Amino acid sequence: MGNNSSSSKSSNNSKKNKSSNQSNSNQQQQPPQVHLKSTGQVPPPNGYKFQLIDEETAKQLEDAIVEQQVIVEHQDQQIDVDAKVGETIERININMIARQDVVTLSQFPQILPVILQVQAIKSQLKHAKANIDLICVVDVSGSMEGNKIGLVKDSLRYIQKILSPNDRIALVTFGTYSAINLPWTLNKPENKQKIKDAILGMKIRDSTNIADGVKLGLRMIKQRKQKNPVTCMFVLTDGQDDNKGADDRCSQAINEYQIQDTFVINTFGYGQDHDAKVMNNISNLKGGTFTFIENISKASEHFILAMSGMLSVLAKNVKFIIEENPKYPIKKLYGDDFLWHKIEGSKYLMNMNYLLEGENKEFALEIEIPPSDKINQQNEIVLRTNLAGEFLELKTNFTKQQELKIQFSLQEIPYQPKEIVEVNYLRAKAGTIIGTAKELAKIKKYDQAQQSLNKMIDEIEQSHFIASKALEIVIADLKQIKDICKPQLFEQKGEALMLNKQKNHIQRQQSLNNSMEWNSDQEEQIENFKQGKLNLSVCDMDDDYQKNAQFDSPVQQFRKNSFDSNQSY
Repeated sequence: MGNNSSSSKSSNNSKKNKSSNQSNSNQQQQPPQVHLKSTGQVPPPNGYKFQLIDEETAKQLEDAIVEQQVIVEHQDQQIDVDAKVGETIERININMIARQDVVTLSQFPQILPVILQVQAIKSQLKHAKANIDLICVVDVSGSMEGNKIGLVKDSLRYIQKILSPNDRIALVTFGTYSAINLPWTLNKPENKQKIKDAILGMKIRDSTNIADGVKLGLRMIKQRKQKNPVTCMFVLTDGQDDNKGADDRCSQAINEYQIQDTFVINTFGYGQDHDAKVMNNISNLKGGTFTFIENISKASEHFILAMSGMLSVLAKNVKFIIEENPKYPIKKLYGDDFLWHKIEGSKYLMNMNYLLEGENKEFALEIEIPPSDKINQQNEIVLRTNLAGEFLELKTNFTKQQELKIQFSLQEIPYQPKEIVEVNYLRAKAGTIIGTAKELAKIKKYDQAQQSLNKMIDEIEQSHFIASKALEIVIADLKQIKDICKPQLFEQKGEALMLNKQKNHIQRQQSLNNSMEWNSDQEEQIENFKQGKLNLSVCDMDDDYQKNAQFDSPVQQFRKNSFDSNQSY
């Protein structure tokens, strides 16, 4: 009954909109009057039929979600929730791997590298993909004019093709002020043209106010009448906020709005002029990723990679806690400046937010082993971990725990290097060195920055596993960064590139140049893009939509409208 009521409202609104459009066509000299709650300003129409909407109207126009389904093999099959939860938990692994299983004791303290690995193994059984709410917050300031905004529009339409009909998309644009181009809208066939119109209707206007755009996006997340299990915000800009401290204002808004839902903020910075530090800090607020899009022609691939990861969410509200043994303290926790947070005396928390099916995440730390006279046991638990969250499909909480035991010996034990430990430990160290080099370059100590990078390169080249693909990528990144640690080059793109690479290697953020870390959904969608299977149509419905699409009068009018048919898509 609720859906029928919603459909009736939508139909009435549609009739009102048609009537309004006819009235506007008879009064072409009258610009559309749009009330923007955030600033009260009225944007110019720019000759395009699309109109921005205010927050109250957006709430009224929000599409109802489609109930998340649980897939069963046969219609008459009863779901054994306990069995399904047990099977899913078995696919989640926490592995704690020390550089040595047996440590030879010394009269001096020692450092023991440890890798924490979280695995979510892909199921061979068919199961429901979690429905998604995606909100895109896009810079439409003057510097985005031309090729940039055109590529952004294309990128958003590729994402529209990746999303399922049960997913919802919303669109916010910002210049000096922010506005809503599209309320929460189901990506179903009959909405396809509406979504495309909103994307193509993005128009360039004035200067840059990143914080206002993000805050409006946050309000839309908070004020949803309904919500899908997975929520993600994409923020894109090529410039700097006209007012300093945009990241602080975004942080204040998150604290003020007190949004209880799990969501991530992924940020994308274009070109040389964007404020990489601010965009990186905004992504850190909700455990998201910051992507530096150095080559604008690769924009769509970056978007597709990020969006494809959200197709594979297995669990939400995922928290990873590690607890040290005070006798064996954690001396270094890689990513402790943005990834980990100390929650009490001996515990550290990482808000993973979402756990993706088919992905591996490795995190590095160092434990201090005290001198031999301080150890009186042959083996000890030196670390405990706890992973907890909620399975989306089953709406059931889970928890998984693991302990790391180390044996001690007074006799010399030969060191047998482990590839998973050495490779990921070196990656984490390289990420930290990139951060150090960045800070040195910011104060124009370029020689020192290059020396630190060279030292890291030398260390990696002496590894037993230098031939591994992962270390080859690290070496290439370090050399690229060393080349831009020079006057002018660093000012142009150095900080953005270094922040991006730092996260790639410490947080294990996925990137276009390292397909080894993609899961199957990311591989499939990038391959679809490269093979042209995500081609953008001019104005016809795609074949996969035509089977069920009902062409209502706005779409028919669109096809007959000579202005729109001459647009570049």
